[in-house]
Amino acid sequence: MNKLILFLMMLVPTVASAQDGYGVIHVSVADAREEADYAAEMGTQVLLGHPVRVYEKADDLWRVETPEGYIAWVMNGTLTRLDKAAFNAWTAAPKVIFTDDYGFAYETPNKNGQRASDLVFGDLLKYEGKSGPFYKVSYPDGRQGYVLKTQSKPFADWQAGIQLTEESIVQTALTLKGIPYVWGGTSPKGLDCSGFAKTVFLKHGIILQRNASQQAQNGTVVDISAGYDNLRPGDLLFFGKKTEDGQDKVRHVAIYIGDKEFIHASGYIRINSLDPASPAYDGHNTAELLRARRVLGAVGTEGIWKINDNPLYKIQE
Repeated sequence: MNKLILFLMMLVPTVASAQDGYGVIHVSVADAREEADYAAEMGTQVLLGHPVRVYEKADDLWRVETPEGYIAWVMNGTLTRLDKAAFNAWTAAPKVIFTDDYGFAYETPNKNGQRASDLVFGDLLKYEGKSGPFYKVSYPDGRQGYVLKTQSKPFADWQAGIQLTEESIVQTALTLKGIPYVWGGTSPKGLDCSGFAKTVFLKHGIILQRNASQQAQNGTVVDISAGYDNLRPGDLLFFGKKTEDGQDKVRHVAIYIGDKEFIHASGYIRINSLDPASPAYDGHNTAELLRARRVLGAVGTEGIWKINDNPLYKIQE
């Protein structure tokens, strides 16, 4: 076998075993690193109760693939590995989604009692019943807890109540204003630019691809060649530079909120403007605005999934 074939094989993940290629995150937010090293750069995060494909192990880390296709390494202690039957049982079970940005589950139905874990928006737990003002839930690793009904909903009810509109995208984005920038962050604990866009749309039951350069390939093209008149609130704006061969090199993404303003992760989630007359004018990004894409009306097209339509959230055959 020649060196080129060996090199290519190293790039392709191999499933740990035929019956052990799945997993579910069991901490509120699991950091996923670019290499099998605790000191390696964080590339993304995966939320509690969400599925991954599991590949090879190196020391105490597992190489996984997230629902949007991002491959990175997570700590063994953040992941419950499951065979296909157990994974399908978890997938099929009714869930509760945590709907506040931050909070806790408790070991007993008492908000002043011992905490079972912290929780962030989007965490999924198995529904086990009701106890007064709480849902009884269980974790992928078998732990049990209680979550306040005021901070959570049955997943099916939450999904049925979602309305994706220009106004809802903007209002959801504004609720995250002030959260600090964290490279690789995809939760309300900290967000990078594409993680911010992902989280806003996850709050609408939609999965976007992980990186700004990927998000820039999806959705409906919005023509900004003659100015900003075609932009609508909720559109994604992409910034970067042209390469020598004329290609776009995307480095940043923001959400347009109207009136030439956009919200994005830059130090923290903030509002800036494309208008030189505005005190919030961001000249650097305005000069490097490359393109715009619209998610509204494009759900179900390449790279934009409803949660239940993403292959990893379905029963595996």
